[in-house]
Amino acid sequence: MGSLPTVVGVDGSAAALDAVRWAVLDAHLHLSDLILVSARSLPRALTGMGVLPEPVVEQSRSEIRTILDEARVLVVRESATAGAIEVNTVSSENPAVATLLELSATARMVVIATRGIGGAEQRSLGSIGFAVTTHARCAVTVVRGWSGDGVDATHPVVVGVDGTKASAAAVALAFEEASARSAPLTAVHSWSDADLSVGFPIRGLEWPENRPAAAGQLAQMLEPHTRRHPTVSVRTVVVKDRPVQALLDHAQGAQLLVIGSHGRGGYGEMMLGSTSRSLLARAHCPVTVVPSPGRRLARITGSELPDGSFRHVEQFGDRSGS
Repeated sequence: MGSLPTVVGVDGSAAALDAVRWAVLDAHLHLSDLILVSARSLPRALTGMGVLPEPVVEQSRSEIRTILDEARVLVVRESATAGAIEVNTVSSENPAVATLLELSATARMVVIATRGIGGAEQRSLGSIGFAVTTHARCAVTVVRGWSGDGVDATHPVVVGVDGTKASAAAVALAFEEASARSAPLTAVHSWSDADLSVGFPIRGLEWPENRPAAAGQLAQMLEPHTRRHPTVSVRTVVVKDRPVQALLDHAQGAQLLVIGSHGRGGYGEMMLGSTSRSLLARAHCPVTVVPSPGRRLARITGSELPDGSFRHVEQFGDRSGS
C-alpha cells in the first residue's frame, strides 16, 4: 500500500483500542500499512545483577503477545468494512517512548491514546504522549473523544493557523486530511496569543481596525493550499485573541483538530508549545500535532528497530479490493 506506514501504540486498554480503530480508518484513507506497537521496559537493575529471572521476562513477553493479538483481532474486524490493510506488529523490551520515536523516523503518522502505552488514565497529556508529540519526526495523533463511527463528511477538519513554520506544516496536512475525508476545513487564526481584554488598551491594537489585515494574512497563508485542493470547502475564522479557546470552540463536533507543535512564542524544536499542550489536554476530538519542517527533515531512512524489538507481518483482507 502506501510507502510510509501508520504506527499505533497499544497497551491493552480500552483507550488504546480506540486508537487502533482510528488508526485503521486513517491507514485505509491514506493507503498506508499499519504497525501495531507494544513496548515494556523491564527494570533489570532491581535484581542487582542486571538480569531478570527468565520467568519474569517470559511473563512480560507473553503479556505483550496477548496485547498485540487482541489488537490484531480488532484490525481484522475493522478491516472487514474499511478495506484491506497490511499489518506489522512490533514488540519491544525498550521504553515505549524510545520505540515510538525510532519508528516515527520512517512513519507517516504515529497514533496514541491519551494514556500512552503502559500509563494510567490521564485527564491531561501523559508523559509518554508529551515526549512523543514533542520529539517525533512525523505527525502524531492523540485519540480522545472519537465515537468510532467512521468518517462523517459533515464534520469538519479544524486547523490552527498562526504563520509559523510548524503552523504551515499543519495547514498542509489539514488540507490533505480534509481532502481524503471529503470533509470541509475550518481554518482558525488568532491575531494575538495574549488576552487583550486584560490590562489597559494599547493604541494601535484596536481590533476593528486590525481585523481586515488579519483576515488578509490568513487568506494569503491558505491560498497555495486552496489551489492545490480545489475540492476542499474552506471556512475561515479570524479572532482577536485567546487561540486556545477559539480552537476548542470550533473543534466541537470536528472529526479532527490539526495543530503545529509550537506557536509564535515557542522555542523551536525544544518543547511542545503551551497552546498545543492545552489543546491536547482539553479537546474533545482527536488532535494531530505536526512537527515543523526542520524536525521532519531529520528523518532517517531504513532505520532499524531498537534492540529487543521483534516484527511480524500479516495482511488482512484482499488488497486488490482496497
